[in-house]
Amino acid sequence: MAVPSRASAGSVSGSLDRALDRLARLLGGAGMAVVLLMAVHIVVDAMARFLFNAPLAGTLEIVANYYMVGLIFAPLALVQRARAHIAADFMAGLFGARLRQVLDVVIAMAMAVFAAVLVWRTSIEALRSWDSLEAIQTSGYFVYIFPARWFVPLGMGALGLCALAQCAASLRRLRAGDAAAADGAGPENRDA
Repeated sequence: MAVPSRASAGSVSGSLDRALDRLARLLGGAGMAVVLLMAVHIVVDAMARFLFNAPLAGTLEIVANYYMVGLIFAPLALVQRARAHIAADFMAGLFGARLRQVLDVVIAMAMAVFAAVLVWRTSIEALRSWDSLEAIQTSGYFVYIFPARWFVPLGMGALGLCALAQCAASLRRLRAGDAAAADGAGPENRDA
């Protein structure tokens, strides 16, 4: 059995990196579309309420169970790719480059594990909701919310994949002893 060379491993990681980048951008775009859709829905509801005294039934329920959940979880992979999560790194400046690389690996792995646990648990909840055709009653009709339950595992799954890719990239840098390159790479310049 042939062992893949470094060149082929690099091309695989490059292809994976591009695929994850496309997925993160797609989900980020979905998050932006959700914001636009939510804004239009709320404006139409407000206009209907004040102009015709006939608000749209279910606006609050749709906003809370679809738009807000999609808005929060869809762009998480894009945030992870950009390393734009809130970070308390005031102590990291005191560490050497090698220790910061080790911390990058540990943090990315912890994020991936956290995401995996959330995917597992929220998938169970989404399946339960799907089986029961979960719905909530509005003033005029029922709103099925079981499809929206999949937003959380999808968003967290994409975040977890991005965190794993960042972990692998940090491990490659660590193994290569590329501590000097890591010193010059701020959060916006680090790969994967």
